[in-house]
Amino acid sequence: MKHLLTLLSLAACFWIAIPASAQSSTTQDRDTTAQELGSFDRFMDGHPEIAEQLRKNPSLVQDKDFVAGHPELQQFFRENPGVREELQENPNAFMHREQRLDARETRQELANFDNFLDKHPEIAEQLRKDPSLVNNKQFVDSHPALQKFLAGYSGLAEDLRQNPNGFMQQEQRLDQRGDGMNRDGANRDGMDRDRNRGEMASMDSFLDGHPEIAEQVRKDPSLLTNEKFVKQHPALQSYLQQNPQVRQEISQNPNNFMQREQRFDQREDGMNRDGMDRNGMDRDRNRGEMASMDRFLDSHPEIAEQVRKDPSQLTNKQFVDQHPALQTYLQQHPQVREEVAQNPNSFMQQEQRFDGQENNYGQSRGRFDNDVTRGELTSFGQFLSSHDSVAQQLAKNPSLANNAEYMENHPELKAYLQAHPGVQEELKENPQAFMQSAQQMSKPAPKGTTMQRPPQKQY
Repeated sequence: MKHLLTLLSLAACFWIAIPASAQSSTTQDRDTTAQELGSFDRFMDGHPEIAEQLRKNPSLVQDKDFVAGHPELQQFFRENPGVREELQENPNAFMHREQRLDARETRQELANFDNFLDKHPEIAEQLRKDPSLVNNKQFVDSHPALQKFLAGYSGLAEDLRQNPNGFMQQEQRLDQRGDGMNRDGANRDGMDRDRNRGEMASMDSFLDGHPEIAEQVRKDPSLLTNEKFVKQHPALQSYLQQNPQVRQEISQNPNNFMQREQRFDQREDGMNRDGMDRNGMDRDRNRGEMASMDRFLDSHPEIAEQVRKDPSQLTNKQFVDQHPALQTYLQQHPQVREEVAQNPNSFMQQEQRFDGQENNYGQSRGRFDNDVTRGELTSFGQFLSSHDSVAQQLAKNPSLANNAEYMENHPELKAYLQAHPGVQEELKENPQAFMQSAQQMSKPAPKGTTMQRPPQKQY
């Protein structure tokens, strides 16, 4: 009996250890793949003639004659066996990811150059009039700030010198978009589209990383609202918990949401396949990453405070391990993790600009407070629209939202507030004002009238 108990104990330890080990291995594999992807992208940047052929026909990596005819590619594969293995297993998928990484790097270069020009308006004015000045040694030497900047960004400098007119045109488009967002940030439709695209980009990124889930939910979107199915797929369960807005969209109409996600995915594939300008898609992905990170930080203020002070904490393994919510979030959002790993300071600067734009947008719309996003009001308004009895009772007596007995008797309201801590907090602080604002959001304004300014908080 003693021997039997000992064997059973050892067996239990063995089986318990397997999932943790497997999970650790999976995380490590993902990190290794991201590192390999970066290595391959740098190789492609340095060998444009090979890059052009492989992007047109990724299957060439499996052609022994082609590899043998390009000694530098052959050598790269010898030094990077992991890349060779990934490419041979699925050349199209790996090349697709490399192209997305390359596009993100281009976008980052444009953003860096745009920031530089914003700080040096006299250089900006001259380069925008005559982009060829970047290849004029006398001009560059007479502007030490430009000289230093180009020396620090060799990839950007090379792109700029190869095609100064094209690069400057892209930079100007980026600059104009930034000005437009700051100038007329009150445009609700624009912000709503960004959020919608953000949700689509976020879900598309998750499904790309979990093809077995993607296959099932694209066949039957209702599985996303099937509690049993969600519990059987912890990655999906964790993702939905981390993305309450996506979860809410799905709960309202899973078929509609998945149709939109598939259109998003097809549009992305079309962009990459046809070799068209991917700037629009890149902006959607970037906004999606910013919106996703911003929502996470809004719901985890203690993490937000530390990483905004020191963005490098996002790449500090000890810090991430000490904050399981952050660890889970980064695992669920590989594109965010990749962006953060490349340049945490730049990523957090973009996130803070996104957060500032959202706050400015709220001020220009006269929202009842900057603490509350219009998304929270809209979300609660939609909840009230689909729960008439709760809406009527709260309209008569908003303080019921803070009544424990009432909450226990209305589990759907309780679950909603738990998933939306920002709404819950506002209802606790000023239920009357928040209810009035949410009710206005829950019904369209009559034709011929203008929306009234939501009431201000009264304390």
